[in-house]
Amino acid sequence: MPIITRKKNGNSSLHPNPKIIQPSYRNLILVCFFCLVVNSGGFAQNLPLFNNPELLEMVDRGGDYIYNQEFSFAEKVIDSLERKLPEHPIVPMMRAMSWAWRDQPIRMSSPVYSQHEKYLMETIAKSEKISAKDSNNLEAMFFEMSAHGLLAEYYAQEGSSFKAISQAKQTYNLIKRTMEHTAKSPELLFLSGLYNYFREKYPERHPMYKSFVWIFKSGDIKRGLIQLDSAVHHSKIVKIEAGLYLSYIWLRYENRADKARYYLERLHKMYPANDYFKAKYLECLMRQKDYSNALPLIQSLEKHQKPYFKMCGEIFHGVYLEKVDHSLAHAKLLYEKGLATGAKSPDRGEYYRSIAYLGLGRLAESNGDMGLAAEYYEKTIDLDETDWMTAEGEARLEKID
Repeated sequence: MPIITRKKNGNSSLHPNPKIIQPSYRNLILVCFFCLVVNSGGFAQNLPLFNNPELLEMVDRGGDYIYNQEFSFAEKVIDSLERKLPEHPIVPMMRAMSWAWRDQPIRMSSPVYSQHEKYLMETIAKSEKISAKDSNNLEAMFFEMSAHGLLAEYYAQEGSSFKAISQAKQTYNLIKRTMEHTAKSPELLFLSGLYNYFREKYPERHPMYKSFVWIFKSGDIKRGLIQLDSAVHHSKIVKIEAGLYLSYIWLRYENRADKARYYLERLHKMYPANDYFKAKYLECLMRQKDYSNALPLIQSLEKHQKPYFKMCGEIFHGVYLEKVDHSLAHAKLLYEKGLATGAKSPDRGEYYRSIAYLGLGRLAESNGDMGLAAEYYEKTIDLDETDWMTAEGEARLEKID
């Protein structure tokens, strides 16, 4: 079968670490895995993928199809890759990615999760087979780390902290072996940047993890941001993942929507069929109060069949009605409608629900119902993943008290 060669806008994007398939960004456990690849530059390697431009081009092309939701084309590319590297872990990892992107943001309750997990386990098995013959093989370590990292993230999302830590422990001995080696590559700037940033920022935001991370080498937040930006602009194969992570960092951790917009606007233009990118871009526009550019995205997502994206559109429509049209009764209906839609997918969309509760609190407060407003603000704070909504909710609660 001939290799598919179509490209979009001349852009090629995916790197062979599909670990960063969706930016839930909640689990510091991941950083211990990033450290492995960031610090393994001292070994001589047999790298049939990383040193082969033709194969990397195939991975890039398959990633383009995955990101733009063209999964049948992606599978054909992966099939071609499998004929060239039948025993390599890149093949099951890309299949895992292909399944995961069919239901973003993926959770363990997702109908595609079992297939996704199956290919992650196959990735681990093939990586271990290579490592049994060559314990220093970077590609084997890279993909095994990636699969374990994703599993750790899913366990953390489900509240299974000990299972997540168990996944981390499986590769910690490898991390210790490679800590003193630093790879000089724009591709690895991405991983180094993630480690430097989240090693410090995540326990700062989530103190419960402080007791787990002391054994890991300290990071550097400022340096991490610089490295991630360098990966976006100078790498050949990690720029999409780096841009997605940076956008999340600027939106949710640093409260700088102006910084996030550059990366999200770029992703949305490169992959217009990707509704996850669309939803993140809409979030950014709403944070900037750029309502005119946000409205078409709101209208598009409101028509979506999947509850997660439909909820996003409905709740942001509520914000639009409240802030732009000043149609408070209609805004209330949209907030409530969005919450009802989100109830069909209860393990996703905490951020959007927080926005709805905050909006309903403001509306109740404007109607003089301070008791109801306080209930909504408390729900906002309980669900919130950001600083800005918690700050507004607490300030309004204090005013009510």
